Amino acid sequence: MTDLEMDAHSRDTPVPAPSRRGRPVGWRMPTLAAADGLTLEDFSFVRGVISGMSPIESFKKFYANRHFDAKGDPIIPHGLVVNKLAQDLERQILLAAQASLDQDVKSAAQTFSQELPADVVSEPVKVLAHMDFTTWYDSIDPDMYRENELPAAYQEYLESVGATDAAIEQVNVISRGQAIEHKIKALNFLQTQLAQSPKSDQAIEIWIARSITRHLKAMSVSTMGELVAFIGNEGRHWHRRIKGLGPGRAERIEGWLDDHAQSLGLIARHGPQWESAPELATALLPLQRVPEYQPLIALPGSAVSAPANPALQRRFGIAPLELLSVPNELDGRTGMFRTTTPNHLGARNDYEALQSWLGTFLAAGKVRTLEAYRREVERFYLWCLLEARTPLSSVALSHAQAYQAFLAHIPAHWISDKRVAREHADWRPFRGQLLPKSQNYALGVVEQMFTALHRNAYVTGNPFASIRPNNAGVKLRAMDTTRTLHAGDLALVREYMDKLPGLASKDPRTAALARRTRLILHLAVTTGLRLSEIASTDLSTLRRAIIDGAESYDWMLTVIGKGSKPRDVPIQAVVLQAIYDHHADWKNLLPPMATVRAGAFEKAPPLVAVLQAPVRSNTQTITDMTVLANDNAALGSAGVARALKTFFRQMAKTVEEPRQRARILRFSTHWLRHTFAHEVLRANDGDEGLKLAQQLLGHASIATTAEYMKQDETAKVKAARKVNPLGLA
Repeated sequence: MTDLEMDAHSRDTPVPAPSRRGRPVGWRMPTLAAADGLTLEDFSFVRGVISGMSPIESFKKFYANRHFDAKGDPIIPHGLVVNKLAQDLERQILLAAQASLDQDVKSAAQTFSQELPADVVSEPVKVLAHMDFTTWYDSIDPDMYRENELPAAYQEYLESVGATDAAIEQVNVISRGQAIEHKIKALNFLQTQLAQSPKSDQAIEIWIARSITRHLKAMSVSTMGELVAFIGNEGRHWHRRIKGLGPGRAERIEGWLDDHAQSLGLIARHGPQWESAPELATALLPLQRVPEYQPLIALPGSAVSAPANPALQRRFGIAPLELLSVPNELDGRTGMFRTTTPNHLGARNDYEALQSWLGTFLAAGKVRTLEAYRREVERFYLWCLLEARTPLSSVALSHAQAYQAFLAHIPAHWISDKRVAREHADWRPFRGQLLPKSQNYALGVVEQMFTALHRNAYVTGNPFASIRPNNAGVKLRAMDTTRTLHAGDLALVREYMDKLPGLASKDPRTAALARRTRLILHLAVTTGLRLSEIASTDLSTLRRAIIDGAESYDWMLTVIGKGSKPRDVPIQAVVLQAIYDHHADWKNLLPPMATVRAGAFEKAPPLVAVLQAPVRSNTQTITDMTVLANDNAALGSAGVARALKTFFRQMAKTVEEPRQRARILRFSTHWLRHTFAHEVLRANDGDEGLKLAQQLLGHASIATTAEYMKQDETAKVKAARKVNPLGLA
């Protein structure tokens, strides 16, 4: 927090007059780290530093265990070094004291602000000085000198006995000791005036940073007691509702609240919201409609019976397909565009027609396609029933146009940002407004559905065949292959990759994370693997490559690509060695007792592994009990993408040119895949290079691979440079 921010806060926050009877003053200096007011721990830490303890020793002694990691190393709550933390706390104590109206507090602040004499004397001299001073002081009348006169009197004594050479050093030791004692006395007095435990009825802005309190107040959290209750009700991910508050700062706030549970009360950490990995468990099965009638069970101690699972009752309204109850007048049995002949879907109504068409994807094992198409069809069918009030088989071109307008401006009651199971009452089909590209995708899926219904003789035509997509979301090319790293980009990546801050870190996990990022970059740009392929491929299929009928020193890996199609991808020896080095990092960070996790890892060693437990875990160390997406600790697609995005975001900060910086921020795994494709085509001319690129990239059609040749501007620019018939200089 800058001095300007502190001045502004002191003007905005009333400073109660201190009590002369020693009661604590209700003034606090909130900090950017949040929940770090002036507490007893703060004063104890500063007192330890002043009295001669090293900052690390004082920190370990006076701060709670919440500030230590799994290895016992101190974790500074502000992200600063311990020395800087001590300096900041001294400054905050001084500012708080100077803001008081009590003259005794101001006087103590003046004493506390005085600089200590330099400590330039060796330890043996210090010990001798204190022993001699004690002997001399015991031999005189205690009332002979005032406290501030003792150093000069002691110096006169030393000179009188002939100890002139050692007099100055010994007197400096005594003077420094007195200064420390005075400063600690002043600090003790300030502690009684300025430090107190937080109370449940106190406003949150007294203790919590303003950037956080603004969001808390918007959710009706105004006092410290309400904050404790809010965290308990929301669960381990309570910070997600507060913009700008990450899991690290949230954990520190929780630790601070736990330290003051005696005055604030305990955070209620029980219930499903506090489970280590709460799953969105659902009783719904894809394309299986729940029974129309639920069995009734008798309520204990009552003559009343109720449905066994109230959440699994069919209803008409915004509900998933499995729970949707459709009125007879809207079920499509007599739809305007229904055919009069039997249909190949065997459907008697619109719901059965949708269920049958979506079932073709499930039967083909295309689960992801099913999930994506079901989402769009579900949205459209609900719109037909609730907004258009028409059966699906009665949809005309005017309805299609109305749905297109609906997607462009979705009403608020159709949207929810809550992460709930499908059968939950708060479930909504949309998570936010759709971009033009997503709108066009939704219309395309519905158009594809009507084409299938028409082809299978369920309806007489396709009302979406005449819908024109939103130009803002139309792709100009089937694939934008200009998204590739040129020579300058690659040079910048190589330069920053060698300077990754974590590579030189003494912390094994930090260094391992940096090396993993470097591995992901090499993997993507030397193999052309897709993001999902990097995450899902393991080394269980690794084999020696066969060249000219004989086994070589090169390596091949079988990758299951798009459409569950396998292909063989060469792995360079240096890249394979980087993978093995990464695996060694993973094993070094794994506790010896995690034998189950180690066994799953050895059975299917992933290309890229998870190196630390998820944020929701209590420790960074991965154990057999750590909940991971994959048993073999493979890093998921989101983790791989996040590692690359973090790298490119940090690299962009080193670039001054705004346009280049913005371009770097768009880099992704697919940019690296395109880079690999262009390098293959440049190194292999003609049809041979095209066929090789198709096989290496796993394209179903060579026409897709040919797009890279069309969009690579290198050859075109070089050819155009040679054309200058008018001799322009």
